[in-house]
Amino acid sequence: MPLRSLLKALLALLSVGSFCLAAEPAASNSSTRIVFIGDSITGQGGGWRGAGYVFKMREALSAVYPEGTHDLVPLGGSGMGVDAWLSVLKDEAKQKQDLDVKGVQIDTALSQPADRLVVMLGMNDVLAPYVRGDTDDGLAKWEAKYRELIGLLRTQLRPKFIALATITPQTEDPETPMNRVLARMNQRIEALATELKASVLPTNAMYWKVLAQARKTQADFTLARDRIHPQQTGHIVVAMAMLKGLGEEKAAAWLREERLAVALANLPTTAAPPAPPPWLVTSGLILRPWQGQPVDADLAPNPIDLAIERGEDFTQTSAKEGGAPLKWRTFQSSINLTDGANPGSVDYAGITYALAFEAGYGARWIHSATARRLKLDLKSSGVGSMIHLTVWLNGQRQYVGLITKEPQRHTTREIELRPGWNVLVFKTCHRTWQWQQALHLTELDGSAPQGLDYRASAPPK
Repeated sequence: MPLRSLLKALLALLSVGSFCLAAEPAASNSSTRIVFIGDSITGQGGGWRGAGYVFKMREALSAVYPEGTHDLVPLGGSGMGVDAWLSVLKDEAKQKQDLDVKGVQIDTALSQPADRLVVMLGMNDVLAPYVRGDTDDGLAKWEAKYRELIGLLRTQLRPKFIALATITPQTEDPETPMNRVLARMNQRIEALATELKASVLPTNAMYWKVLAQARKTQADFTLARDRIHPQQTGHIVVAMAMLKGLGEEKAAAWLREERLAVALANLPTTAAPPAPPPWLVTSGLILRPWQGQPVDADLAPNPIDLAIERGEDFTQTSAKEGGAPLKWRTFQSSINLTDGANPGSVDYAGITYALAFEAGYGARWIHSATARRLKLDLKSSGVGSMIHLTVWLNGQRQYVGLITKEPQRHTTREIELRPGWNVLVFKTCHRTWQWQQALHLTELDGSAPQGLDYRASAPPK
């Protein structure tokens, strides 16, 4: 064999050998450096009141390996997805900054080799969304970029061990459109890990397992109050899953027994809240891109708006002249969605894989035996969202504006119900991120009104 060919063969063998070593964890009883690449969950993990998952991992490793030195580096940035991280790695100027954890500059953190590299990305890619994750083509493009990202990180950090964390849920209902997409993305993460001889960290599976366990005691328990970012117990769960996937069984067991077991043992015993009244909802209207608020043409009354104001059957009216009517369905909020079982909440995460600039409608029929004055309470919850609302009662506009720009995303209107059936309808135009609003009737003093009946379909005439 020619010398040049022999050298190429030896280099190839060395490359394969060193790559296979990536599947072997570094010894935890000695010094080890772990670099985490992620989004705001990782940012919280290393910066949130000492309670984030990076703190929990460090605490567990120090407890079982007190002689070891564990340098855990959280590079988590709010709003970042796979493509955003690719952009950072390809532009040195973008690396001269801190992300969510102040004092951890990107270029400094990436300038030193890592014993272990942990990547947990994907939440923002569906939440914004940055990718058409509801299509095979969109998922394939996302996976290709994820593969490219790992390649760049390997070159820069030269890790001995690479681990890919599965994406934790967005809402706590596995059957929501986004969670179904996340399940498919996690399958691709697992396949990619096999291809790259990396390890899989079971953060998603551990989340569902502990959530089910906790709800046997506290029926409305949540691991993420905003249904995205884990709270303290949620970070313990993420840390346990990461340690387990990294081969740190002793540290994972310590965290389970010393931290998780204590948190679960102190849960109050509660029953599930009653199911809230239903809504009739629809979505799928894609508006032109907007910044401050939807453009005037999008806010101008369309055939559905006009039917609402004329007291006609708006559910059989198309949004555009000559088009087919939208598909309407019943919806009830639940403890799994943003704002939980709030009686007036409509979280479109439970309805659609929300695309940027998507709009929709919601309607509810309310029966009152007498005329009465009440308060219409309007609010929105969610991360980074921008939502424009139009609200009608019996065809009369009660509110038009950006609910997310109201003080504390909350406002009220006094309204008057007439005797018999009343129809409350809203039109919601959302830009990106979470898409939730609540429209709830109260007495003028804020107490719950009595004697009202609700339904999600027009009563017979």
